[in-house]
Amino acid sequence: MNTKQKQLKTGLGLFLLFILYTISLKVIDVQKAGPQHSEVGYATINEYFFDKIGTSHFWYQITEIMGVFPLLIMGYFAGCGLYQLCARKKLSLVDKEILNLGFLYFGIVIVYVLFEKVIINYRPILVEGHLEASYPSSHTFLAVAVLLSAFYLFKKEKGIKKIMSFLCLLVMSIIVIGRILSGVHWITDILGGILLGLSFVSFYIAMTNKFEGTQN
Repeated sequence: MNTKQKQLKTGLGLFLLFILYTISLKVIDVQKAGPQHSEVGYATINEYFFDKIGTSHFWYQITEIMGVFPLLIMGYFAGCGLYQLCARKKLSLVDKEILNLGFLYFGIVIVYVLFEKVIINYRPILVEGHLEASYPSSHTFLAVAVLLSAFYLFKKEKGIKKIMSFLCLLVMSIIVIGRILSGVHWITDILGGILLGLSFVSFYIAMTNKFEGTQN
């Protein structure tokens, strides 16, 4: 089995796991554990972690600031793609790995909009006195999907891009851990963001390897 097939199967497996996990959140240990009696699945586990960790304004601010970094990375690659399109005059001549990032980013936007409409659960705290959708953690999902895919591209390069690859991993780790410590999400929201992000990255790598294999 080649790398493309392995990554595709990994992506499908992770995405299926995410779907099953999401469904389970609506049926397993659902209790009115959130603010204003809002319901959450795996309530016992979620309450345990929330009571142990609490909330941290410091980590919330850190993750809000760090959350800009994935957006900058998206902007960088979007700019690279636009430059190549203008210079080469054809969409088919844009580097496939960058073109595939466009599909990845489009998928991210779709998921973000979807879960703003389809509420699985609400945050364990009120935001400006209101309930706010919490699943999956968008910061976590964005960090994993965008920064891991960027790491995959940057690690092949030398110099500043090589350094950027490690910076992507560092920032991703800080965002994920910081989001847990901030207490603005249930622990199950974080896990959902990680699962979904990893599935997207696996699909991206599978598609990129497909074109690399074709070129070889």
